[in-house]
Amino acid sequence: MPGPWAPGEAPRIESVDAPVPAFPTAEVESALTALALRPPAEPGWLDAFTRRLNEAARADQVVGLAAAVIENNQVVLTYTYGETDAGGREPVTTDTAFRAASLSKTFTGTLLSILHTRGIVNLNAAVPDTVLQLKSGEEITWLQLLSHQTGLPNNAYDNLIEAGRDPDRVRERLADVDQICGVGACYSYQNVAFAQARVLIEQATGMSYEQALRTYLFEPYGLDHASVGTDQLRESESWARPHRGWRRSVDRAGRPDTPYDGLPAAAGVNLTLNDLIAWARAHLAMSGGVPQEARNFAWTPRVNSLRETVRLGAVRARVDETGYGMGWRIYSWGDRTLIMHSGSLSGYGAQIVLEPETGFAYVALWNADARAPWRLWPTAMDLRTGDGPGDWLDDLDG
Repeated sequence: MPGPWAPGEAPRIESVDAPVPAFPTAEVESALTALALRPPAEPGWLDAFTRRLNEAARADQVVGLAAAVIENNQVVLTYTYGETDAGGREPVTTDTAFRAASLSKTFTGTLLSILHTRGIVNLNAAVPDTVLQLKSGEEITWLQLLSHQTGLPNNAYDNLIEAGRDPDRVRERLADVDQICGVGACYSYQNVAFAQARVLIEQATGMSYEQALRTYLFEPYGLDHASVGTDQLRESESWARPHRGWRRSVDRAGRPDTPYDGLPAAAGVNLTLNDLIAWARAHLAMSGGVPQEARNFAWTPRVNSLRETVRLGAVRARVDETGYGMGWRIYSWGDRTLIMHSGSLSGYGAQIVLEPETGFAYVALWNADARAPWRLWPTAMDLRTGDGPGDWLDDLDG
């Protein structure tokens, strides 16, 4: 169990003790054909989850952590702990900006789902050879590209991006890569290929990728501090520095610059906890959020992601199947459907988990290569559903 909090280290917790209001029903049922609402979770589970948040925050390597829980699309818990820079004096708050890493794909997927359902783009159209060419010569649609059905090896040429190579040159080199399966025949997660969605967004909107996100998503849904890229991160009033290394022995923050800034549609978004809360609520809202038709399109599983299922390890005791839609993962937690994505860049982590049936969300951001925060989402699910003891943190060292 964690020891006493040092001065200035105590987590900052806000919870709602009053009953969470139920969803309205009759006037919005016609707009929610995809949802069959379950009864809300018992509010008492939040106390147990807060204790687990405290344990995670005090775990080895954690520097800063910001997390929130939503039930019935109402925020019932916010939690912030730690510092923007280890050993510094600036606390992490709900308005501290972090790198969202691959959670950025949810923005690309949702935006293109909106554009597709409005008839502005056709995601069933073929990706031009000038955007992405495959060694097999097979044609690939935008829908297949965005659901990781290229047939390229997993994370193809991420190593070249991380070595600082020019993203356009790396993308061109994909044409020489042997595929592990035919187009549409298997799931293989991509960053370089997925990031080419930026081309379609910019051509369709006449805006830069960042401007399109701001116009279609950030401003309409109240993501007041969201941005794209390292330069924008540094301009934030409060931003978290990355702390790298799973066995980090020195609390020295690194630079936030990342070669993935050249792939903004795959990994370039910056978010505060308040932004991530707003993003979750935009997808859970009964009205006024992301259009239901676009949500349904984005959340339709296009491919079974067996590699992701295997990667879950012990969590497979709860999740027996995973799929990928449009920038979103779809998990089967028993008979529940979770819509989610995570993000990881060296020194940063991000998580969003939605259960549309109940208006539930768990979201989190942190600025360290730490294992404990990754165990919090199944902990939350266990505790709120009663499907398990919520002991996912117990086998961690430190």
